[in-house]
Amino acid sequence: MRGMKIRHALPFALFLAALPAQAAERTVDATLLVFSDIYEMAETNGRGGFARVAGVLSAERAKTKNVLVALAGDTISPSLMSSLDKGAHIIDLINRTKIDVFTPGNHEFDFGEDVFRKRMSELQALRLAANLRDGAGKPLPGFSDSKIFDVDGVKIGVFGLTEDESAKRSNTGSLQISPAIDAAQQQAQRLRDDGADLIVVVTHSEWRDDLRLAKTGAIDIVLSGHDHNLFVAYDGRAAIAETQADGAQIVAVDLTISASDAGARKVRWTPKFRIIDTADATPDSAVAARVAEYRASMDKDLDQIIGATQTELDARKSSVRSQETAIGDFIADAMRARTGADVALINGGGIRSDTVLSPGTKLARKMVVAALPFNNKLITLELRGADLRAALESGLWKLGKDAGRFPQLSGARIVARRDAVPGSRIATIDIGGAPLDDARLYKVATNDYLAAGKDGYEAFTRGKPLVTEDEAPLLSTVVMEAIEKAGTIAPVVDGRLIIK
Repeated sequence: MRGMKIRHALPFALFLAALPAQAAERTVDATLLVFSDIYEMAETNGRGGFARVAGVLSAERAKTKNVLVALAGDTISPSLMSSLDKGAHIIDLINRTKIDVFTPGNHEFDFGEDVFRKRMSELQALRLAANLRDGAGKPLPGFSDSKIFDVDGVKIGVFGLTEDESAKRSNTGSLQISPAIDAAQQQAQRLRDDGADLIVVVTHSEWRDDLRLAKTGAIDIVLSGHDHNLFVAYDGRAAIAETQADGAQIVAVDLTISASDAGARKVRWTPKFRIIDTADATPDSAVAARVAEYRASMDKDLDQIIGATQTELDARKSSVRSQETAIGDFIADAMRARTGADVALINGGGIRSDTVLSPGTKLARKMVVAALPFNNKLITLELRGADLRAALESGLWKLGKDAGRFPQLSGARIVARRDAVPGSRIATIDIGGAPLDDARLYKVATNDYLAAGKDGYEAFTRGKPLVTEDEAPLLSTVVMEAIEKAGTIAPVVDGRLIIK
C-alpha cells in the first residue's frame, strides 16, 4: 500500500511542479525604432541621410532579435530631387533601408492624390493609416488600419494615423482624413478587443496631439513625426518618441515586457530610451552608392548657371514667414510680370531653401528648385477687392507665429498693425498706387496651392480662374526664366509690406 501511494503520488507531484512554470511570468525584450521627416537623401555635415539611417537600422537588427522600425511620415517631398521626380528616388531609398511600418505625413500629398497613390504602391513596407479613406469612405488599396505583431507570445498592436490637417496643408484630392484622436481611441479599443497586450501608434501629428494621444489612457507608446523636434517622454503609463528631421537621429525605445497568464492575463512593461545620433553610424555602402548615383544625375541637370544676384537673397524660414524679403519680392514680381496681374502673392511657407545667398552669388537652376520645391503652378484669378482684402488679412492672421501663410507680395503696398486683432490688422492697402476698392475686380496671380484655399486663403476660392491648372506654368520655371532674362538680378526690400 505504501509503495502504491508513492507511485500514485509521483505523477501528481510532477503535475504540481509543472503549474508554476505555466503560470510564471515570461520576459520579452523588444526594440521600437522611429524616425521621420527625412527629405534629403544625402548626409549634411556628417549626419543624417539615408545611408547613415540604413547603417543604424542594420546594426540594430544585427544585435537585437525583436526590432520594429517605423517611419512616421513626411519624406517624398519637399526636396530638390523630389521636385524633379516627385519622390520616386525617396521610395527607392526607403525600400533599401527596409523599414517595417510607414504612416504618411502631410507632405506625402504634395504632388496630389494620383502621385500619392503611385508612390505608396511602390513602397515595400506595411502602410498604416486608420484615419485615411478614399473618396467613397473606403480603405485605400495597400493600406491597413492596424496590425498585431506576435513577439515571442506578447501581442503588440500597432496602428497608424496621418496628419489630420493634411487637406489644409497639402493636396489630398478626394481622399478623406478623419480626426486623429477619435480614430485613435477606436483603433486602440479594437486592438485590445483582439487581444493586443500593448498598443503602439505611429502618427504624423503635432506635439500637442502626441500628448493628447498619450493622455487618452488607451495608448501605450506614441511614435511620432511632424514637429522636427527631438522629444522623448514617459509619465509612468505612456511613452512618446520623436526625432528631428532628415535622419539626424533615430530614437530607440527598448522594451522589457513581462507577461503572465496566471488567472487574468497581466502584462507589465518598462521603456528605456536611446538617442542614436547618425553622426556615429557607419553608412550603408550600397545605399550610399545609390544616393551618389541620384546626386550625379540631379547635378548634371541642375548645375547650369542661369544668372547672378547683386543683392542679398534671404530665404531663411524665419524671414520669409515674418517680413518682406528681397527673394519674396523677386518671386512675386516674376509672377506678376508673367501674368500681367494687378497683384501677385506667394506664401512664405512656399519658399523652402532656408538659406542666405550673398551679393555676387551665381544662380544655378538647382537654387531656384531648392527655394520652390513643391512643383506649384502659377494660377491667375479674377477676384473682388473685398475677397482680396480678406485673403491679405488671412495672410497676416498669425503674425509672429512663424506661419507659412505669411504673404510675399507684388503690386500691393500694405501697412499693418502687429498688435491689432487678427482679421483687422491691415491699416491701408494700395493696389497699383490707389486704395483697394472692395467692389472692383482685380487680377491676382498666386500658386495653385493657395488658389485652392489652402493655408488660410479660402477667399481665393471665391475667385474666377482665368487660366486652368492644366494650362498654368510651373512657378519654378517662371522664376528661372525671369533670372535668365535679366542675367543679373538686384531685388531689394522696398517697403511694400510694413508691419508696425
